[in-house]
This record gives sequence, C-alpha cells and structure tokens, in this order.
Amino acid sequence: MIRRKQQFLLKICLLVILHFGANFSQSAFAKDVFPMSQGLHEWQISSGKVILVVSTYQDSTTYKRSYNFYFQAKNSSDWNQVPIVRAQNDLQFTWSSAGGGDVTLADGIVSAQTNGVYFVLADKRVDNGSHEKGESVVTWFKFSESDNDHPDDPPYFLKPVFTRHYSKTPNLSVENILNKEFALKPVK
Repeated sequence: MIRRKQQFLLKICLLVILHFGANFSQSAFAKDVFPMSQGLHEWQISSGKVILVVSTYQDSTTYKRSYNFYFQAKNSSDWNQVPIVRAQNDLQFTWSSAGGGDVTLADGIVSAQTNGVYFVLADKRVDNGSHEKGESVVTWFKFSESDNDHPDDPPYFLKPVFTRHYSKTPNLSVENILNKEFALKPVK
C-alpha cells in the first residue's frame, strides 16, 4: 500500500515537472552547472541512470533549493529514491541548501566523472552571522549500489568518500568553493 502511494506521488511529481518544463540531459556526462538549475537532471551509468530533481522555495525572507535523487535501473520504469547516507542508519532523502540573507551557507552540485556520479556539498560554518568568516567543509558523496556484503544497506545511496576543509577566508563563498571543487576530484 505504501509503495503504491509512493509511486502515485512520484508520477504526480514527474507530470508537474514535465508540464512546467524540465532540463533533460542527453549526454552520459551532462554539463554540470552551478548553481544546479531547477528541474530534472539525468546522468547515465552502466546499470541505469541517476536522476536529480531540483526544486526551489522562495518567499520574502527565504530562498533555498531542494535536491532529491532517484535511480532508474536499465529495463525498469521504477524510480528508486536514493538517500544521502552520512553515517549508518542516517538516511537523508531530501537535502536543502541553506542561506542567511543574501549569503549562501550550504549548497551542492553534481559532478559526473568517468568513475561515477558525485554529489558535492559545501557547508560554511559560522557562529554569529552569515557574513562573518567561517571554516568551510566540502564533502563528496558517490552514488553507490548495495552489494551482498551489505544486505541491510539501501539498494542505492550516496555515500561520503572524501572531505576537504577550507580555512576561514573572508572572500571565499560557498559558490566559489563549489566552482573550485568542480575542477578537482575527490582524493582517495
């Protein structure tokens, strides 16, 4: 019963996205853009495709983007939700950017590379205000599939594979960091 409701809601979301326009990528390694634009993004991998739906919430005081990942296996019409797994039993199914005023404090970008699809998150940590200097932490999450050695894991998930720290630099914004990270690769 729950699965039917999830499939129904997913179909409704897809119809809304298709009705209002979506960005479809035709290439296996689509051009990645920062910030990620609203809509539907796809990256082909050997076992199917990784799908990202980006939506926006905005009012007079708030602006944030919401990221939801899915996986569609080859020869299947099912969209399987892909959680971000920061630690065991810590599944995050939706990730949202964060900001304070006109300053972005956390955001992400997808980097499709020959060895996989990554979700790269940058998080500026400040204590007293969004305009102050703060250390920034970047975490690379790689799209992964469960295996027989980990039967209790979700079938598809984004797992952390690398973290990089940036010292407190006044003019280093989250946007600058993500653009810099996009040119780099995660270190093993």
